[in-house]
Amino acid sequence: MAVTLADITRLRKMCGAGMMDCKSALEEAGNDFDKAMEIIRKKGQAVAAKRSDRDASEGCVLASDNGDFAAIVAVKCETDFVAKGDDFQKLGADIVSVLNEKDVSSVEDLLKQPVGSITVAGRIEEVLAKIGEKIEVRKLVVLSLGANEAAAVYSHLGGKIGSVVKLAFEGTPNGGKEAVQAAAKSIALHVTASNPSALDESGLPPELVAKEREIAKEQVVNEGKTKPEFLDRAVDGRVKKALKQLCLLDQEFYSDAKKTVIGVLEEEQKKLSLSKLSVVQFVRFEKGK
Repeated sequence: MAVTLADITRLRKMCGAGMMDCKSALEEAGNDFDKAMEIIRKKGQAVAAKRSDRDASEGCVLASDNGDFAAIVAVKCETDFVAKGDDFQKLGADIVSVLNEKDVSSVEDLLKQPVGSITVAGRIEEVLAKIGEKIEVRKLVVLSLGANEAAAVYSHLGGKIGSVVKLAFEGTPNGGKEAVQAAAKSIALHVTASNPSALDESGLPPELVAKEREIAKEQVVNEGKTKPEFLDRAVDGRVKKALKQLCLLDQEFYSDAKKTVIGVLEEEQKKLSLSKLSVVQFVRFEKGK
């Protein structure tokens, strides 16, 4: 049976591949649409294998919060043109839909989840076959939420940067859990803008602290204004100041330099009539990283 334009158009609507690719797949499959879809997907796998060593430095950050858990995922591609295209954007929407509906725990788990009649991995292969660019789900973090926990997500500049923040609270908040989520949103905005390295100093890598000490000591010595017996004290002061800029709770709040993040949390705690309000976890992703 000859392949008709209607058949090609039908397959193209199903998979999004190019007209000639759909025509070739239908001819090879003898007009069997299931087999043609399989051929298209295999082509996507083949293209992926060819491009596996290419640098995927663009993409987007997707975030989702359904009340039971919050998730953030980085999806990479090769060019900004593709990242802004309808096919990549629709793939992102499908991934967010899965994150909202399924309790996934890893990238591998996400790729196995169904999207319509195929998996997320299959959807990626479909888009890859159409646009011919390497696409990969780079990393994923899922934050489960308990009864006294709330989270908020924030995506900036069309998904170039995304953050998720989880708060824990004690007491019954004025305005309900939604009010705690609003507080989490303000902290997520700060995380996106200020890029903290850890919640507090205890979470900083020892090598980073050692490096800051090394830099501070060299600065003090080069300035030549500190007596040898006061050198360690001067270095300690500079290190403490530098580390405050890396720790979320000690950072100046993004929208009010007169406040720190811990100060904002204390204000929110009082406003919501809570006995405790604290940041449990935060995650920040940037596109292409």
